[in-house]
Amino acid sequence: MDIVELLLSGRRGRRVLWEFALDSEAQALSEFADHPLHSAMYYASYQVEACRGDSVITFGPGADEGRTVTVSVEELAKLISATTLLPVTDQLLQKSLESTVVHARYWQEPDGEDTLLAAPALRNALCRVAEYIVASGLTQQWLAPVDLRTQFHVEFDQPDPAGSMTSTGSSVFDKLLRWKENLILTEARARAEKPTPVTAMIGGEWWSRPSWDLRATTGVFTNQQPIGVSCVEDAFTWEQAVTRKASVPPSVKVLEISTANDWVQLCRDYGIEVTAHKRHEWYRTTGRDGAWVMPDWFAVSKDYDGVHLSIAGYLALAGECLVVDENFATLIAGWDPDQTYWFTDELRFYAEPDIWNCLDAYNEDCRWERISKN
Repeated sequence: MDIVELLLSGRRGRRVLWEFALDSEAQALSEFADHPLHSAMYYASYQVEACRGDSVITFGPGADEGRTVTVSVEELAKLISATTLLPVTDQLLQKSLESTVVHARYWQEPDGEDTLLAAPALRNALCRVAEYIVASGLTQQWLAPVDLRTQFHVEFDQPDPAGSMTSTGSSVFDKLLRWKENLILTEARARAEKPTPVTAMIGGEWWSRPSWDLRATTGVFTNQQPIGVSCVEDAFTWEQAVTRKASVPPSVKVLEISTANDWVQLCRDYGIEVTAHKRHEWYRTTGRDGAWVMPDWFAVSKDYDGVHLSIAGYLALAGECLVVDENFATLIAGWDPDQTYWFTDELRFYAEPDIWNCLDAYNEDCRWERISKN
């Protein structure tokens, strides 16, 4: 599958195409001019969310009239097709990717934008954007395997940045063993306590990543900012980040996830059932009521030193219902693009940490800036 098809096949991939088109319109028009593409999606997504009973409101001048505005997917398609696209740059792709990750949510229904972007009537318009971006050649890194030379671990809002991540603590084996024991107990408890309809509003663990205690790293954007600083699913409004460059042994064996088959085969080889405690959230985000599995990371760690989700893999697969066999399906949720989880104790952090401040942290247009070292 080529990268154009990868982008069109996933909700995060379609969203990155939409964000690029939206940025193109925003920069082509003045702040106070009409932005037809933005406005059309605003009204269309409001109608989608309001009709299915989401808690959405409109307010301000013209709010009452706005609630009655309808925009069809055919109209949206025409507006996307008519949008003059900006020249593709690394900076624009980074911004589009960051916006895409921010809007990921796999514990409830996709938001109105993600829902609309999946409409078949929008495929050709989005395909034009995908082909345009891919033709620039700047998306080739999205397909790349983990780069062991430029891996960075990120921690947020640490009271003592200089002391973070200096000790190893428990071994990876112990951390993963506790993770599996907790997963088994959580599944058993959910099976006993939650024999409820799949539509019941019951919360729980919706992610399928490995243990929180494991070290995870990402590569860097072309501006040398670690990807894990600004591309975090379900992120908080952090104001500071500490990044440390990881020294990774060159002999490590890393499992690459870039296609649906990569993840599905992982679940076939190392799957563990998680139906009872993920059923409600994964039903809401996919619409599927059935049995679910995810990788048993404790078992995976016996054969691999790490697992890496490429940017292209993230955009194509995150949040998608992936069929494992006639009984089970699986979901990639809670991962970040270009993220590698490590199952080895051999990672080291020799270099001094870099400190990053988030400028305008409570604004959608926030950005991260590295503090210069004296």
